[in-house]
Parts: sequence; structure tokens; C-alpha cells
Amino acid sequence: MTVMESSRLSVTRSTTAEGITVLALRGEIDFTTGTEVQRALLGSDGAATARTVVELSQVTFMDSSGINALIGAHHAATARRGWVRVAAPTPSILRVLRIVGLDTVITCYPTLQQALTLDPRDGRTATGQDGTEDPGRHPAENPARDRAERPACPDHDRPRGPAGDGPGGPAGG
Repeated sequence: MTVMESSRLSVTRSTTAEGITVLALRGEIDFTTGTEVQRALLGSDGAATARTVVELSQVTFMDSSGINALIGAHHAATARRGWVRVAAPTPSILRVLRIVGLDTVITCYPTLQQALTLDPRDGRTATGQDGTEDPGRHPAENPARDRAERPACPDHDRPRGPAGDGPGGPAGG
């Protein structure tokens, strides 16, 4: 296990027995800490691991720096026929992911355990029913099917209003 800490962000990196990299982030992801997140996701050589779960339950703020880091990791992982998954985002972080549409590209799970075990497209585990690698299909191959089958993050499937922010728009009413 590797731990990187700054005054505003802590990154704990571990690897499961199945070879899945787990990054547990704690704190704020913004312009001043975004490079640390990117480095943790891509490594010093810029190559992401094939399978990464980013656990966000302790992240209190995320701006476009975090979004860009996740997108970069997603592109690098899919180039290796892998994936990046988000686990346990707080409601405010989930809202950011939804506003920019990242939840339709990177699969989001309500818990770390689900992110490590479920495949949203066919119910297989992260390594496949027969122990083979997850084929790393892009979640947006069939967005309607994938959204219907994917385990919902907290508040993930609530009705959206005209502004996309709740039943009646941004005020939620």
C-alpha cells in the first residue's frame, strides 16, 4: 500500500489479489491537488493500470481538475482494454460527475465492494465468471441499456427537472 499526502489531499493506493488498483482519495481535488490525482491514476510513466477503482467517499470537493484526471485515466485504461470505476461518491461529488456527464462514461457504484465485484453489463465479477479479464467494453456502447442495468449510485436515478437538477429544476421544487 502506498500513501501520498499533502495538506489538502491524501491518496492511498493498494492492489487487490485480482490485480485491481484501488485509489482511496480523501480531501479536496482542485487545481492545486489535481496533479497529484493524475499522477496517482496514471503513474509516473503516464500509463494507467488496466483496472482501477477510485473510491471517493472522503472527497469533499472536486473541480474540473479531478474530472480531467478521471477522463485521462479512463482513456489510458480503455486503450489497454481495461476500465476505471468510481466508488462511493458523496452526493456533492456525484452531482459534479452527473453535471458533466462523466457518470455515463465511467461507471459509478454506491460502494467500493460493488465496484470491485460487479460488471454493469453482464453481472460478471471484475475478473469475469471464469477468471478471465473483463473485456473493458466502454460503458457508453449502449447507454440506455447500461444505465438501466448499472447499479445506481445514491441519488443516481432520481427524476430530473428542466435544468437537470431535481424534480423542479435547480431549487429542487
